[in-house]
Amino acid sequence: MIKDSKYERVYTGSEINVNHLKSQLEDAGISSVVRNDHESAIRAGFGSDYDRGVLLFVEKDNLLRAKHIIEKTTSEPKFTDAELEEQATQSRLKEQTTERKGERPLIQKEEKPKRSFFNLALNAALLIYSLWRLYPLTQGEELPTYRILLSGFIAVFCGFTLVRHFIKK
Repeated sequence: MIKDSKYERVYTGSEINVNHLKSQLEDAGISSVVRNDHESAIRAGFGSDYDRGVLLFVEKDNLLRAKHIIEKTTSEPKFTDAELEEQATQSRLKEQTTERKGERPLIQKEEKPKRSFFNLALNAALLIYSLWRLYPLTQGEELPTYRILLSGFIAVFCGFTLVRHFIKK
């Protein structure tokens, strides 16, 4: 960080890895500092090179312990691919078949959209109004094209919405 600082860089990597290592060090009682130049540049309104990683610093007094913990954490994989796949299949959420009163299921099932009474009344009113605007056509009168198109579209849309609502019930 600074030349006369009491901190020393021990790791450079992705933000996720650095945060994981920081928590490992905190568990061991070692305080650490994270420096993310890319995030700082974005917050200041500047661009930066994304290839530079996030830096992890520890106090010079704890340097050897920190390097040992980081080496131990990053060098050996804890699980094989088969073990990870097995854990992944075991931990997948199962769909709840019964719902307990007052609780929401973990996985939401596809439900039809529920329309309020106001929504249905509005669709019915718009349908009636647009048909009333088109009524003079049945008497042989001429209407402007925009009125025919707009009222026709509203009538078709509201009619379709109402029919779809009552058919799905």
